[in-house]
Amino acid sequence: MEIIEFIDNLQVQDPPGEDFSSADLEWVKFGTAERCDDVALIPYDRVDAFIIGECSCVECPTRFHIERGRKRARGSLKQCKNDGVCVRGW
Repeated sequence: MEIIEFIDNLQVQDPPGEDFSSADLEWVKFGTAERCDDVALIPYDRVDAFIIGECSCVECPTRFHIERGRKRARGSLKQCKNDGVCVRGW
């Protein structure tokens, strides 16, 4: 449940403009001393705008592959299951 509590305490970021990239977000560290990730929370309906913004970066364009996605209502899970949208850039 530590992950859910961490996500619930994150501020949702919705940068202005049609498209935006990682440079427009404030990132928060999450994890342990051995493994730490940078995390930012954006509205689900702005994911496409984020992907377009990242792909249009001239210095370092990124391609994305959405592996699996499922939108669920908050509180619909009885236990935490890591099967949300996984966006991986390469």
